[in-house]
Amino acid sequence: MNHHKDHPVESDLLSDNSRISVLLVDDQTFIGKIIGHMLESEDDIDFHYFQSAREALRMADEISPTVILQDLVMPEINGLNMVYYFRAKKRTRHTPLIVLSADEDPKIKAEAFATGANDYIVKPPDKIELIARIRYHSMAYINMLQRDEAYRKVEERTAELRSTNEQLRGEIAERERTEDALRKSKKKVEQEREAAEAANEKIMDSIRYAKLIQSSLLPNPENIRSFLPDSFFIWMPRDIVGGDFIFTDYVLPLRDGDSQRESGFIIAVIDCTGHGVPGAFMTMIADFGLRKIIRDEGWCDPAQILKRLSFLVKTTLQQDTDYALSDDGLDAALCFVSEGAASVMSEGTVADRQVTEDSEQLIFAGAKLPLIYFDNGELKVIKGDRKSIGYKRSDLNFNFTNHTVRIRRGMSFYMFSDGFVDQLGGEDERRFGTRRFKELLSKNSQLPFKMQKDRLLEAFNIYKGENEIQDDVTVLGFGLK
Repeated sequence: MNHHKDHPVESDLLSDNSRISVLLVDDQTFIGKIIGHMLESEDDIDFHYFQSAREALRMADEISPTVILQDLVMPEINGLNMVYYFRAKKRTRHTPLIVLSADEDPKIKAEAFATGANDYIVKPPDKIELIARIRYHSMAYINMLQRDEAYRKVEERTAELRSTNEQLRGEIAERERTEDALRKSKKKVEQEREAAEAANEKIMDSIRYAKLIQSSLLPNPENIRSFLPDSFFIWMPRDIVGGDFIFTDYVLPLRDGDSQRESGFIIAVIDCTGHGVPGAFMTMIADFGLRKIIRDEGWCDPAQILKRLSFLVKTTLQQDTDYALSDDGLDAALCFVSEGAASVMSEGTVADRQVTEDSEQLIFAGAKLPLIYFDNGELKVIKGDRKSIGYKRSDLNFNFTNHTVRIRRGMSFYMFSDGFVDQLGGEDERRFGTRRFKELLSKNSQLPFKMQKDRLLEAFNIYKGENEIQDDVTVLGFGLK
């Protein structure tokens, strides 16, 4: 296998992003045989097995794994120390690592995660689950490398454009000093201008392609209508890519019938730090975190989801360390709507149906962002907790607050990022403001949701006037009719 001098692991993976490379470290030969047998039918997975921990560490650079399976109990070294050693190596520092163990003790699991493991599987693992987790972690890792490479190229091309523009300005100044210099340098200036335009077009092509990646990875807001036919959404990134997104996911009841996990759906508005390319990167982290928490870990409680998401964002960006470079995070408004409430919201199901206090409810939790709703025409506001998600100074032990709303027909609900209310405009060039936004909702809350969307956009554009959009703008409305 050939390696480039700079970042050989990343270069190999980016050159063949269809291959998954699994590195298993386990002193038990039969475990190696079992897992090897599970993976032998997967044509796109390369499997590498080592009984020796030292040999695995030595060969990791050559193998360039996309995921590491690490035994917890080894004769020559503690498995948790192996996790530490993998994290200490430059080429496996960010490689997804799954701890394999026969021990289901939560304390052991917690220690594994604290040491740097990404996942924990009780062995011998189930084949379907093992392959699914290998693919999930590997593709997330490869996607991360691809995004980093794309961002690096954007930075390089931006620097090239800046250098070209500076040189162009110098040529223009020289032209103004003398007509003779103008005639001699005219052709060169034209060439430099064309080079600048070409460089700028390359940058825009990269960002437009980044939008395709973001759009394909984030949930499609149009799917809201599959949960809530009576709804609308406004999603206007300030730039080509943005830091706002709308998240939706359906929640099935647990197979063991646990009453704490009823069916329904999650719907959320997420406002990540910044906008443009940096904000788009944060949306990837937040989206992957929510999917993991809801689908893999089985959470549907909004407050617990926000607390868990704060942990994942902070640890993913290494903000829990002294050497963290990032101080980024996000604000969120998140609702869980029970299946009974969801069925009332669907078209054609409300006739002759009695709403019960037990089944028809919405549970809301917010990190800085609120929920506004109307009940019998009265506007009510549930404020989110005054804590954001992520960031260096955040408290991972903070418990977000759940708010339960009993749903009755005719109620309507609204979640939004701060882009709408922070827009500058009007005669005094001031913020649109929360008060004006509430008045706008109150005036139009009884209209069909499609008309509500049109009225909000009309008011926004009139107030904005000739000003540019200040921030990403996201508004979501849904309810019963």
